[in-house]
Amino acid sequence: MQRKKLSTAIGLAVTALYAGGVLAQEAAHNEDEIVEVVVTAAFRQSEAETAMPVGVLDGEALRERIGNSLGETLQNEIGINNASFGTGVGHPVIRGQTGNRVRVLQNGVGTTDAAALSPDHAEAVNTQLAERLEVIRGPSALLYGSGAVGGVVNVIDNRIPESLPAEPSLVLQQTRDNVSNQDQTLVRIDAAAGNVAFHLDAFTSRNDNVEISGYAIDEEAVEELEELIHEHLEEAHEDDHDDDHDEHEDDHDDDHDDDHEHEEEEVENTFGYIGNSDAESDGGNAGFSFVGDNGFFGFSVSEVSKEYGLPIGVHAHAHHEEEHDEHEEEDHDEDHDDDHDEHEEHAEEVEFIRIAMDKTRYDFKGELQLDDGFIQSIRASAGITDYMHDEIEIFEDGEREVGTRYEHEGTEGRVTMTHVPMGNWSGVWGLQFTDNVFSATGEEAFIPESDINSVGFFGVERYTNGNFTGEIGLRFEDSSVDPNGRCDYSGNATSLSGSVLYDLDNESNLLFGASRSQRAPTVEELYSNVDTDGCAPEEHHEHLVLHAATNLLEVGNPMLEEETSANLEFGYRKYGGGFTGEFSAYHKQIDNFIFLDLTGEEFEEQPLASYVARDASFTGIEGEVNFNVMEGDDFSLEFGVFGDLVNAEFDSGGYVPRIPAAKLGAKLRWFGENWSIHLHATRVEEQEDVAELELPTGGYTLLSLYADYHWTVAGDSSLELFLRGQNLLDEEIRNHASFLKNYGPEPGRGVMVGVRFEY
Repeated sequence: MQRKKLSTAIGLAVTALYAGGVLAQEAAHNEDEIVEVVVTAAFRQSEAETAMPVGVLDGEALRERIGNSLGETLQNEIGINNASFGTGVGHPVIRGQTGNRVRVLQNGVGTTDAAALSPDHAEAVNTQLAERLEVIRGPSALLYGSGAVGGVVNVIDNRIPESLPAEPSLVLQQTRDNVSNQDQTLVRIDAAAGNVAFHLDAFTSRNDNVEISGYAIDEEAVEELEELIHEHLEEAHEDDHDDDHDEHEDDHDDDHDDDHEHEEEEVENTFGYIGNSDAESDGGNAGFSFVGDNGFFGFSVSEVSKEYGLPIGVHAHAHHEEEHDEHEEEDHDEDHDDDHDEHEEHAEEVEFIRIAMDKTRYDFKGELQLDDGFIQSIRASAGITDYMHDEIEIFEDGEREVGTRYEHEGTEGRVTMTHVPMGNWSGVWGLQFTDNVFSATGEEAFIPESDINSVGFFGVERYTNGNFTGEIGLRFEDSSVDPNGRCDYSGNATSLSGSVLYDLDNESNLLFGASRSQRAPTVEELYSNVDTDGCAPEEHHEHLVLHAATNLLEVGNPMLEEETSANLEFGYRKYGGGFTGEFSAYHKQIDNFIFLDLTGEEFEEQPLASYVARDASFTGIEGEVNFNVMEGDDFSLEFGVFGDLVNAEFDSGGYVPRIPAAKLGAKLRWFGENWSIHLHATRVEEQEDVAELELPTGGYTLLSLYADYHWTVAGDSSLELFLRGQNLLDEEIRNHASFLKNYGPEPGRGVMVGVRFEY
């Protein structure tokens, strides 16, 4: 199956590149465009000049794709998908990897939230106010932390201005969509007084339940998956069961069936909408900087709050009535039983769960240009974050109770120094540090309070000679996790990378990259349901705490070692003239790939899963080509095709779970003097290469439309009216990368209209 997909995609890419080249010979060349530097790149060059695979979304292209989450905004970029968890959460998946393998930055500094710890935790960043998003894929991502083995997403805004605006500016924007009755408002102000630049922004968003085509819960798939898991557990225990135990299992199965029927009666399967998918969020930033002839220094403070619901049904197992009073009486004292029974009696009345998030962040950033000496410039940035979110249980009588509270407080900073060129060599060296405290309290607190620290030293040297450019990078990082017990983790990660860029002509180049990188295990991989005093998993299963987001009893492994990956990548880029495009092929071999694996055991009908390490490989291709079809005096028409696929397998056999399916798409963009129309069609194939306890996911076609019209008003001011249509075919979309694909599909047909005023 993967060979067929691979050959199809390669054939398409070759055909598209050839067709684009033929048409480009007949198309008029575009005028030279002003290309902004890639801020996340070590040497701050244009996208075409960087010796790394990089993607940039800004301006109108960003506004066209912007969504309610980072993953939703980036999901149509090549090599990127969305790991949604209901409509309020969406994590970017880069080349098949997500979570703690994708580093999310805000202006170059980590976000310090809880998004990487669990799939139901949203990133605490807002894309609505971003000026641009930069995505770094491949070897160079290691410069931003050992956890960036999958890639880096940098959300860049102007909260700390680096230059003085020529004149004051004001942006007002209002949007409304019909798929969830969502209203969004944002305002942004930039101004200067003397040598001081100011920035203010704010946003607010409200939406109702999200409309879909059909039922929210795929009951057949839920039942099939439960049977598959149950069969797997039975097979795992079959050789160890005696006749008496088998008889007990029969009774246990009957109880399970009864409970299953009870759950089906209790859980409401909504039709035409996703229950509990309404959300609201607010936030704002205030910043200033002093800008001089040799640099700048600035400060900002930001607040973000968000409340969103988790789709109804996925947590049903966590709150259904338990029938283990007799067992509780044997293992616990009478007082504990009374408290536990009272809690269980209340817990079975939980109707749904919502997450309320608050984050306060203080940022410092500065740069100093030096006139003399070996050091040419010094840049420094730091973020101090106070993050908290509550998982709130809503009961049938309307009562709200905090089930679990997550808190993440800490500081992350980064200092880089650029030395003066020495012959053909130029270089950037730096230091990065993090000092965080993570804690979880409440009924779902299966991860202990931990101090998380790391210090990394990194450097990149660049050699340029004619058509040849080479980069060599290295990073040494010391990491530690102290769970306030006798089971702390401390380790070193060493990463090396090299890349070669060869200019074929003034408009195209070839790229080859190789790297060896390491990633330290994270707090949830090490200490989930682990007795940190004994440095071992909890001996008694009744002490295990259920992770409701995955409906698993997750058990960490404090003996895990660092992941080590070897990466190779080849790319071709055409970035000038009437024909532009890029193509990449890559292979990543990861030793000690850490993932959550079912053990074949269960307790109180809940499957046990352990974090284990197995060798795995990721192989994929991605490509995009765009060319001019025709161009007139006041209009132009562009056509493009794009696609990507990734195959991820364990070396010992079997597929890595939740790997996105291959996608293939086409886009048509028509530009006028003050208007544009964009039509996108993406075909996502069926995903049949599934892990041991996964079900295949059907394919779908996603059709979207974007149109805008601009007016010039009051001198240099502009007024823009824009429209965006999503899922215009109203397909039932089940996202294979989502833990919730069987409980909540992606939104149905939706149309959003907006107006934007810029002064």
